Amino acid sequence: MSLSLKNVRPKQKSKKSDSKQKGDLRIYDEEGNDVTPRPLVHEYYARVEDPSKIFNWDALTLKPTSSSLEVLSQVRDYQSSFSLIKAPLLITTNLPFEENMESLMSICTEDSRNINDADRAPSPFCLPSIDPVCQVSPEKMTILLRETETFFLFDMPQLTADLDTPEGQAVKEANERYEYITKGEGSNRRVAEAETQTTRIYTKSRSTYLGRKKRTNKGTFVNNWVLYDAYNSANTIDNKDGENTKKNLIQSIFSKPIPKDLSPTEDPLSELYKKDSFASAARIMERIIASKFYIVPQKRFKGLIKKDPCDLDLEFTYSLDLLWTHVCPEVQDRPVNCIRWSYKNTNLLAAGYGSVEESNDSSRGLLLIWCIKNPSQPDRVYKFDSAVSDCDWSRQKPNQLAVGFYDGSVKVIDVSSRSLRIIRKSSRETCPTYWPHWQVQWWLDNDPLDPLVSNEELIYTSNQDGSIFCFDTSKDFSAKKIMTIPRIEDKIPGIKRTNSSGCLYDVPISKNPGVLLLRQHPIASNIYYVGSDEGCVYRCSTNYLSHHLDNFLAHNGPFYSLEFSPFCSKIFLTCGADWSTRIWADGITDPLLTLSTSMACVQAACWSPSNSTVIATCVGNEINIWDLKRRTHRPTSVTVLPIDQRLMLLEFTKTGNQLVAADFSGKIFIYNLEGMPFPPFEQVTVLVEAIEKSLTIKPELLKKLRKLGSPF
Repeated sequence: MSLSLKNVRPKQKSKKSDSKQKGDLRIYDEEGNDVTPRPLVHEYYARVEDPSKIFNWDALTLKPTSSSLEVLSQVRDYQSSFSLIKAPLLITTNLPFEENMESLMSICTEDSRNINDADRAPSPFCLPSIDPVCQVSPEKMTILLRETETFFLFDMPQLTADLDTPEGQAVKEANERYEYITKGEGSNRRVAEAETQTTRIYTKSRSTYLGRKKRTNKGTFVNNWVLYDAYNSANTIDNKDGENTKKNLIQSIFSKPIPKDLSPTEDPLSELYKKDSFASAARIMERIIASKFYIVPQKRFKGLIKKDPCDLDLEFTYSLDLLWTHVCPEVQDRPVNCIRWSYKNTNLLAAGYGSVEESNDSSRGLLLIWCIKNPSQPDRVYKFDSAVSDCDWSRQKPNQLAVGFYDGSVKVIDVSSRSLRIIRKSSRETCPTYWPHWQVQWWLDNDPLDPLVSNEELIYTSNQDGSIFCFDTSKDFSAKKIMTIPRIEDKIPGIKRTNSSGCLYDVPISKNPGVLLLRQHPIASNIYYVGSDEGCVYRCSTNYLSHHLDNFLAHNGPFYSLEFSPFCSKIFLTCGADWSTRIWADGITDPLLTLSTSMACVQAACWSPSNSTVIATCVGNEINIWDLKRRTHRPTSVTVLPIDQRLMLLEFTKTGNQLVAADFSGKIFIYNLEGMPFPPFEQVTVLVEAIEKSLTIKPELLKKLRKLGSPF
């Protein structure tokens, strides 16, 4: 294959040919129109300054014996110097250099250079003879700028005109003329709108015309009682057909057909009253009616209505506002022995009542389930032969409630049933005691040695004869005595004990004290505390069934409350009949703080679950709110009940925003706490700092407290 090149040296042209570009090839159609396509390369791109350096022609003509590398390098230099020139690809073969040069020289002769390009098409193997790149740029260039045609994409005519301009005056005259033609004197008033067809009116004689009666909407309420009373008041059905009609009417009221042996003289509403569906419907209706009176207190109880914490008039008053009172005729003059909020459903409150003195009523004990949806009526009423001493909800089975009685029996009932349904009941063979069970509690049995019974709930009770029983919740419901508390015979650590009797030798009737309190340790599940009617606290363990671990004297007489702090398990409080409430640390037999108001026994005391330094106590008919970080010599607020009855129990709700108090006459008061301080972020730190601040005058006791370790 030979390589053919064409001489592209610029030629001398005349002035006439200056107006045309060198090597310009034009294409015309038959009619003489120029249809030459536009070049792909823009004419304003950079040009080569010196065209003589593009290709070395002397290397081809004068030095035919030079190596092929020089020639090819010259050609590659030309291609790289101006990449926009359309040149064919240089192809080399294995032929000798002389043959290649001979073929090149045969093509690049004078005859071939004189051939007119307009007569024949250029060869595809050579460069064009006339290259526009090699032209000399003119000294002056004329540029003509012409305005293009205006295209309107969107035209929005103006709808207003200036009145001071001629255009505005023309618009005004046009508007006046329009008004004159349409509405003025120039309008054609003879033209009127009228239908082309008249409607046909149908008439009737006056005697046959009857006007339509005016209708109104009226509401009425009819229930089964109204139907029954209206049917009996008519008293118009006396025959045999009437008897059948009456039976059909009663059958339509009841869901099941009436038996044939039911005589018409029997009251069918008694059968209706015994149905569970009727009782459920009546309970729902009572809740709807009660919500009309208790809707605002119910919202405050659930926390839907709160005082704005950013209010400028906000004051920390620690006051109590009465929401409602749980009372009904069945519990009139019955003492409230126990109250317990449900652990799963915070709307339910179980309350156990004692018997009425000098009463012949066979139901000596009552257990009521109150619900905040209807504070005026109890949701469940269970009657027993003995007075209720204590009760507790099951955490694993929320529908089960353990109840202890004064006759020494323990029962587990199902509160999901309206009628009394006893699941478990103790017997005299397994639990031979006739003393009251003052405490009944569900505990989890976390026994690491027996994984089969681990995390199983057991019932623990404390008895008046000083015994502590553990009831197995299996079918036999057997009781096992795990501890018997002895009386105090010598001096023990704690407070100083006084002998009020004045006798040198006091012989008690019973050799064991009554166990009034029973509390499980909040962290160590095998440790529990027992409080006796002598005012002594016993520290016991489920691993030792014959003796206690430690004891100390907390009160000079019986005490009624023992509660651990919900934020620090090493701190607990007690209150008793010696007119005081004391705060203790686990491991120290001396009281850290002593709170007292008057010379009256403190029936109950409890910690606030939302604020670590707030404590509530009740003395007589007064409720005292204490804040340890503010002061300890007197309470921050005192609320006196309107009735002159002694309070028996006191308990916070789970949120800590409400306080429940029960008195000796059977009333349960639900109070809402108002003006309470904001809960601190570090609850334990604030509690410890408040106690240490009070122990500043007792450095030895403060030193013992700090030896207990964290958090002190």
